[in-house]
Amino acid sequence: MITEIDQLLEHWAEQHRRGGGRPRTMLAQAIEFGGVPPRGGKPKGSVDPLGIGELDEVAWHVERALSRLDDQHQVLAHTHYRSAASPAVKSQRLGLAVRTYYDRLHLMHHLLKVEMKALNKRRGHG
Repeated sequence: MITEIDQLLEHWAEQHRRGGGRPRTMLAQAIEFGGVPPRGGKPKGSVDPLGIGELDEVAWHVERALSRLDDQHQVLAHTHYRSAASPAVKSQRLGLAVRTYYDRLHLMHHLLKVEMKALNKRRGHG
């Protein structure tokens, strides 16, 4: 595993578990911002197709990069980071030997790192 990518994916999964990182009601936003909340609180270009609430900027970038990976790696990311099951159970769900599961997880980390760098470069940050 790539430690930095693992930490980003842990953060991304936590944001999903919490239903997004920011309050959604107008009253909660007014309390959070001490008055009228800024317009357009979502990261630029963000979409909330599942109605889970807003993800913070970091989780949103992880989400975008994950969406650029193939389905197999997206399923692996969701299974590994958003499920509380043991690695043996997770690998069994995916029909993989545990060793293969971890090999694919490492590959997914590498691919995600490449995608995140490419997206960051397009934004002019690298």
